[in-house]
Amino acid sequence: MPAFARALVEIHQLAQEADADEFPAEVLHRLGGWIGFDGAVLGLGDAGQEPSARLDITEAHVHARDPAILSDYRALSADDPVTAAFVAGLAQPLAVDCRSLYRARRLEALESFARVHGLRHLMLFGDAPARDGAGRWLVLYRSDDVPFTATDAERLHAAWLHVACAIGQHRAALLDRYDPHGARRASALVDGQGRLHAADRRFIELLCREWPGCGAGRLPEPLQACLAGAQPYRGRLLEIRIQPRGRFRVCTATPVRSVAALTPGENAVARRFAAGMSHKEVARELGVSPHTVRAQLATLYAKLGVHDKAALAQRFIAQAEGTSG
Repeated sequence: MPAFARALVEIHQLAQEADADEFPAEVLHRLGGWIGFDGAVLGLGDAGQEPSARLDITEAHVHARDPAILSDYRALSADDPVTAAFVAGLAQPLAVDCRSLYRARRLEALESFARVHGLRHLMLFGDAPARDGAGRWLVLYRSDDVPFTATDAERLHAAWLHVACAIGQHRAALLDRYDPHGARRASALVDGQGRLHAADRRFIELLCREWPGCGAGRLPEPLQACLAGAQPYRGRLLEIRIQPRGRFRVCTATPVRSVAALTPGENAVARRFAAGMSHKEVARELGVSPHTVRAQLATLYAKLGVHDKAALAQRFIAQAEGTSG
């Protein structure tokens, strides 16, 4: 047990220190000293809407197997009962005798696939795909006749809780490394398909301001369209700059400093206050309380990045002249 505990501590240390490409290999190296396997895949992917849909592997690290195992499997995953079990959700690791399972089900293509890639036994566990997020999994392989045991399953179950946590920590550490502005920033680490791997709370707040009710697992479609060319996005309430970082993208959001970002009520208050009316005069003309006017002014000042009546008036003048977005 001390060796296992040490491996888990090292995995969490790797989450803070490892580069994007070396992290998966180092995690599997640590686990290999505790759970015997001669091949593995640490993967990320989505499932289709139908229960029989294939698993779409969007990111994976292949250990001690031909990388072609991923493309070979893509065409077969919809027929694999192992994939179906994972997509449905696993309460505990699933150990499989590949030869016996595929032969009994008369799944000849999968039996051939397992034979070509040396998959005599496998053990699978992870977090199934959800509506707002991709699934993550770890599948371990053995090419010999030694099956995975109940003890192996217990170890993988315990290890996965730490591995899954370390993956999240690693993505957050990468974001800190790529965009080291600390609490002042509103950034997110995303992949090429728009999946959020790490995000500042401020980034999510701005995203939901532009798209109320948007999920936290993936960027809205208008932003996804900007990823391939790293094109900036400018919406009604926010701007997003996109920087490629290896296989990831760093998206940095800033609020649009424009009167277009104001609600109709805030706009009504802002125009009257900028024109020289007092709090009480604005409240009386709009039929609201002075407290409501003060609260709306505080909100619109924050949206526009101004701090006094003169700056507010200048913002409306600039907007009218077309010098401010």
